[in-house]
Amino acid sequence: MTEIISSLANGKVKNMRKLRERKYRDRTQTHLVEGVRAIEEGLAGHAHLIQLLYDHTLAAQQDDLAALVATAQRCNAELLPTTREVLGGFSSRDNPHAAIAVFAQRWQTLDTLALSEQSVWIALESPRDPGNLGTIIRSCEASGASGVILIDHACDPYSPEAMRASTGALFGVTLAKTGLAEFINWHARSGATLVGTGLERSADYRAPSYAGPIIIVMGTERDGITRQLHDACQQIVRIPMRGNTDSLNLSVASALMLFEVTNRKYND
Repeated sequence: MTEIISSLANGKVKNMRKLRERKYRDRTQTHLVEGVRAIEEGLAGHAHLIQLLYDHTLAAQQDDLAALVATAQRCNAELLPTTREVLGGFSSRDNPHAAIAVFAQRWQTLDTLALSEQSVWIALESPRDPGNLGTIIRSCEASGASGVILIDHACDPYSPEAMRASTGALFGVTLAKTGLAEFINWHARSGATLVGTGLERSADYRAPSYAGPIIIVMGTERDGITRQLHDACQQIVRIPMRGNTDSLNLSVASALMLFEVTNRKYND
């Protein structure tokens, strides 16, 4: 019989809890996913499940949790039956999730990214807010775009905040990360059109044809994209403002750009 984990001092539980910190996620290239439905979305997206910590009592009572445990076993994941109290140690929720999983992170290099006539990527230069990043990932998946490229010192898309904001969309989006110089050099030979956002030499974002593979480049809300990246763009566009506000939240602006470009692709 598999031993029931009953203490937060258990070594495997302690290692899982460490994954709430970025340095451990980066070191192990893994991340946590909380909740049965979210874990199911990870499996549906063919993410690699490594460990499943679950409420052993509820697994005998709830069909969805029992089915998840069976699926995890078929995936050769390590099964870690535990108690409600141990699961409660992962969050401040009054009603803790019935299961928490460890998945492998998935990253692609720039040279492996697929670029076709229909491709629409969004590149984010040093995004700082994980909630914004998760929301952008959600918009990327919802719009049918190809994926997200993170440039330089980006916040972590596998953080709990970003995962919550992405509402499972992370598993349906391709992710890549790179430095600025590497990104510019890759773009120069990629054949894609780099479309930045800003005011200088800009056109209304609805004006370009967006033909061929497109990479939308977004910067921080305060500073926008850097001069070096701005100069690498073939097109600069702006989102017109009719009120007194002079800028939009990064996730809102990114969603407008993603849907404008992808709708053009699918409707043309």
